[in-house]
Formats: sequence, structure tokens, C-alpha cells
Amino acid sequence: MAFSRVVEEGLRNARLYLNCLENISNLAWPTVLSVIFASLLLSCSTPKNLVGVELKAPLDLMREAGQHRLFIATTRVPSSVSGEFYSGERSQALNFAQVEISVPPSHVPGEIERPRQLPPDPQKHFTINQPVSFNTETQFQNELTAHLKGLPRENRNILLFVHGYNTNLTSAILQVTQFVEDTGYNGVPVLFSWASSGQTLKYVYDINSVLSARDQLVKMFSTLQLASVESYDVVAHSMGTLLVMEAARQIVISTGINPTGKVRNVVLAAPDIDRDLFLSQLRNFPEGGYNMIILVSSDDKALLASRRVAGGVSRIGQLPASELDRRGIIAIDLSDVDDDSSYSHAKYKDSPEVVRLLGDALKNGNSFNARPKLTLGQTIGVGVDGAINTLTPDLN
Repeated sequence: MAFSRVVEEGLRNARLYLNCLENISNLAWPTVLSVIFASLLLSCSTPKNLVGVELKAPLDLMREAGQHRLFIATTRVPSSVSGEFYSGERSQALNFAQVEISVPPSHVPGEIERPRQLPPDPQKHFTINQPVSFNTETQFQNELTAHLKGLPRENRNILLFVHGYNTNLTSAILQVTQFVEDTGYNGVPVLFSWASSGQTLKYVYDINSVLSARDQLVKMFSTLQLASVESYDVVAHSMGTLLVMEAARQIVISTGINPTGKVRNVVLAAPDIDRDLFLSQLRNFPEGGYNMIILVSSDDKALLASRRVAGGVSRIGQLPASELDRRGIIAIDLSDVDDDSSYSHAKYKDSPEVVRLLGDALKNGNSFNARPKLTLGQTIGVGVDGAINTLTPDLN
């Protein structure tokens, strides 16, 4: 598609979208427009779909490339489009798959090295290889169990990752792989990929996809109850945190919180959740029974746009850490961490310093039934030497 046609189509869609946002205040327009149009242009700059595409050089020649096996559960429909694997359309069934991802030897922490054109070069870029779909849940469980048993017992942990809004399957795969690589996570990553359209202008579609996936995520927690698993960690980003909270609410009501006792850490990064909705979700948890880590940032431009679209109600990821602290929640304020690469919306993976912090927290072996080894209401900043500075405000 010619660049002029892409821009023309993007502008036409943007005008239709903006006509629906008449209640947005004039002061918010610069932020909303910058997020929308920058995202449109970014989507035109790199290939969107990279799953199983032909590589520039054989992968077996890249001895120094890092390798990760990723297991996938998704509410997306299988796709016949080259490199897409699963589309943004919703499936009524939960589908299972796995892929192998290579990380380039020159990888820089906090970055995802994507190709600007095909084919990707494994020496320079992340590559997604050997996609396999499983016909049944049992087949998925058997493959995951075999993989876990091949690891030392202390590494038989599962990281369940739930991505956010405007994320196609390729981007979700790359995000979780980069996070696992940069944190040095000792375990097996499992991606739960709900049917995001991967399109900036389909925010409402994505919300409805999240709501449609609630029961499937609850089912996924049951699917992962395997005897070979030592522990579970959950990391969710942006709109994916809404899905995790909705599923957790259902689990708490039906079986109680953390029924297996194997859940260690639950990290909600930049939660795109309506403040009032979040408080109503918490009411279903036992008093003091929500030992989760929430990453907030007042300079998150994506959440500012989301807030305006949602009628001006604050998003949880924008709230001061002290407000969440008063409710007994571990909140880490990342406002002082500079990150322009994603509108300050993905500091959990884009900031090398924050990635190291989370990596240490995930390795501490916490239990969700006990308080994480972090300080309430702490603010994280980064010094000129790249060291993390922790500032704990007086909350009295």
C-alpha cells in the first residue's frame, strides 16, 4: 500500500473517531491527537506481522542469539495471513499455541529491535519462529508439562503475561519476550492474548474484547494448575489489567483468593481501569487480601487520552501512589523515570532501571498471601549514573 494511501485512510478513520469524542475538553485535544496520529504513523513504519516469516539468515547460524519458548493461549481467531498467525477477530473458543523467539546478540535492555522491512535479520532483530497450534487443551498442557520437567525445580515457574490495548499478536509476543529477557525471569513465559484489534482507533472494540475474554482467562488459570508448576507470577499491562482484575474478581467470589497458594507476584503496570470500577472490584477481595504491585505514573500520556475518552474519570495508572497506599496496595510511582518511547505508558519494560527492579521483585519468591518486599508508596527515580533512587514520602 502506498504511503499516501495509508495516510489518507488513517486521516479518514481519525475524523470518524474524533466525531465520537465531542465531550473531550479543548485542553485535552493536543494529547489525544498526538497519541492517535503518532500511533497511526508508527503502524506504517514497520511490518506488523512477524510470526513465522522467512528470515534473512538461517537461525541455526546465530549461535549468540538468545532463545525463548513461549506458550500462548488466545481468544483470537486463527489467521491465514502471512505472519499474523492469529488475527484481531474474536473466537468463542480458547486456542492454544507455542512459538520460539530469538533475541539478537546486540539487544539493548528496554528496547525491542524490530525490522523496518522484511525479512528480519536474527543478528539484528527479534524473530518469531516455529509457530505451532495445539488442537486441544490437553495437548497444550502435555507440552507445557514436558517443558517444565526439563528445567531445574527452582525454575519451574510460570509467568502469565496479559498485554494491553492496540496490540496485535506479534507485538504481544515481542513484549513478553523482551520483558522475560531483560528481567532474567527464571521460568516459563505464557502469553494470554485477548482479541485486541491492534488498531489505535478501535478502543471500544478492545474494551469489549477484554470483557468477552473474562471467562476464558478464568479457565486459563485452571488450565495452568499443573502438578509440575512450582509457582505463578502474573504481569499485566494497560487494558490487560482490567481483564486480570475482572477474572480475579470472579475467582475470589467462586473459590477464594489464591486457592492453590502458588501465586507469588501480581504486577499491574499502567492500569487502564476506571477508578470507580477498580474500587468496586476490590470490594470482592478479603480485607488486606490484595497484595499486588501497581505501577503508576502521572506523566502517562496514553492514560490521559484514555481518561478523556472515558468521560474524565481518572485511570488507576495515573493516581498518586499515596492514594493507593491508603487502601493497603503496594504502589510504585514511576513519574520521575524519563521514558519518551511509549508516551510514558510502558515504563515497566522500556526503562532498563524499572525492568531491573521488577526482575529483582519477581526473583524474591514472594507469596501473594504475604506482603511483597517493597515499600508502600515509594517513588522511583533514576540518577545521572543510572542508579535507582527510592524516595518514600511522608504519608502521615
